[in-house]
Amino acid sequence: MGKRTPYVKQWSARVDERTVEEPERWVQSACVLCSYGCALDIGVRDGKIVGVRGWEVDRVNLGRLGPKGLHGWVANNSRDRRLTQPLIRKNGKLQPATWDEAMDLIVRRSKEIQAKYGSAAIGFYTTGQLFLEESL
Repeated sequence: MGKRTPYVKQWSARVDERTVEEPERWVQSACVLCSYGCALDIGVRDGKIVGVRGWEVDRVNLGRLGPKGLHGWVANNSRDRRLTQPLIRKNGKLQPATWDEAMDLIVRRSKEIQAKYGSAAIGFYTTGQLFLEESL
């Protein structure tokens, strides 16, 4: 084996920020929209997200945010594009349901699929994020 290549900082630090209003306060967090887990601050005003900004000192992104992290939060404030309760397909149409109905359906269908096709028939798509507290 040859010599190890030392880590070299590839980018200069740059704090990306996007806001739609002046935040009342900033809350430390981590982006969960891809698997990097970039540290960022969430700008909050009246209990709503109004912006994000990267952390210049974060070793992952040096303050830079990807397009999802910089813009993806905007959908949180959209009433017509955000689900506020579960929907269950009945007779080919999505219908509002309670959380208990939705969870019961998930459990029932999961058990049916597992019984018919085996446990390998069920998969989960997850992210590479660790807990937020591990990022801070």
